[in-house]
Amino acid sequence: APAAQPGAAPPRTYDVTVIGGGPAGLSLAAALSATGVTVAVLDAKIDVPWPNHYGVWADEFEPLGLGDCATSTYPRTTIYVPDGPGGGPVVLNRRYLRVDRVKLKARLLERCAAGGVVIEPAHVSAVEHVSATHSTVTFVEGDGVGGGGGGGGGDGGRPPASQQLRTRLVVDATGHALRFVQTSPGYSPGFQAAYGIEAVVESHPFPVDEMLLMDFRDDHMQGDAADAATSSAAPTFLYVFPTDEKRVFLEETSIIAPTAVPFEALRERLYKRLDHLGVTVTSVTEEEYSLIPLGGVVPLLGQRVVGFGGSACLVHPATGYMVARTLSLAESLAAEIATALRAPPTAAAAAPSGQRGDGGGAPPLAPSDAVAAAAWAHLWSESRIRERDFLLFGADLLAGLDLGAMKEFFAAFFRLPQPLWAGFLSFRLAAPSERATFAFVFFLQASNRIRAGLLRGIVTIGRWKLIGGVVPLWLARIGDGAGEEQRRGGE
Repeated sequence: APAAQPGAAPPRTYDVTVIGGGPAGLSLAAALSATGVTVAVLDAKIDVPWPNHYGVWADEFEPLGLGDCATSTYPRTTIYVPDGPGGGPVVLNRRYLRVDRVKLKARLLERCAAGGVVIEPAHVSAVEHVSATHSTVTFVEGDGVGGGGGGGGGDGGRPPASQQLRTRLVVDATGHALRFVQTSPGYSPGFQAAYGIEAVVESHPFPVDEMLLMDFRDDHMQGDAADAATSSAAPTFLYVFPTDEKRVFLEETSIIAPTAVPFEALRERLYKRLDHLGVTVTSVTEEEYSLIPLGGVVPLLGQRVVGFGGSACLVHPATGYMVARTLSLAESLAAEIATALRAPPTAAAAAPSGQRGDGGGAPPLAPSDAVAAAAWAHLWSESRIRERDFLLFGADLLAGLDLGAMKEFFAAFFRLPQPLWAGFLSFRLAAPSERATFAFVFFLQASNRIRAGLLRGIVTIGRWKLIGGVVPLWLARIGDGAGEEQRRGGE
């Protein structure tokens, strides 16, 4: 960063600076501002519409006061998993919403404005921890490439000069790119890839009051031996939001694969499927390309930059769901951060006078490390990590299934009592007893092929992590210690 010019105003100072203005960043900024914390949001594309479509369960979105931020509400949700021409849909009597991206963003921006959040279109280039209680964030206005917010560059076409602000806590909400959050290398079971179109069609066969969550039928891929083999090896399904009789959003999705299914392959499958269904597309108003890394490792929890959303690994490791969970966590995380910011430092950690508030007479500030630690502990408690390990086992298992086995998996999955399958999809199997119940009942419902895969997976995939996810925490800790001793003995 350039040296400060003589007489220049000191950098602006905030309690929290959020880098990223997606659903995660804006929801946390709004929640923080409601606690009285001063907040800045920096995002080079804050004025650009969000690119992805979001679907959520109504019973998860409405309690957040966001139920009206939907373009459509579907009383029923359906899936197709049985084989054969007579295989009918499984109807889930659980309402589903198609999120109105424009309205949701406007609502969150309104909440930010009401709390006094400062929002700037800016590209962040660096974060530097300059003292025990403060960091500096270096940025340039605009996207950092073409210049200022208007895209015209600085004076005479020169790029804009770097600026800085001062902050007690930095939150990285930039998504899966992990721009400022550090993580350890770790195994990832795969990727979820999807290609979708918002289309005007001559007609379509989808009931307009029904959301099609998963359609695994692949009759359209059976006319050619190579297509059939490809469909079996890399399963995909159709995901549909009908708007009316002639407008519909259609998406071909690979739920999880060790290697991401290419977008062009997904596009080709989608149009083959539509041709087989007799759906003629007259115009495409929007295309969507979505690639989500699933699984991986939780970020390093001792670091001073706090992640939220994709950068905190909050995406569901087996399904890709994240939006509702992230928005629901924003308020409680904001309360945790605000409490930690206001907590008096311990005598050993108290900052010297030069690191206090606005002057030597101000009370000492809590160290930023302590604030970040409180935030990370809230996001990833031991209990939540063990729940994620359990879900990660499901992701590993799914990543190794061909189309036939995947159909059998979901046929058994959606025969479970709704609290169990809904809890799995929503990252809400919080208690070890709930996860144990899910595992036991699913095993009873599953086909012999899936049962065999589960038993193999316990040995080859899950090992102690799976067992640790379904036993009480105190017993899991004993197992952790035993596993560590066993590893030391082998060194």
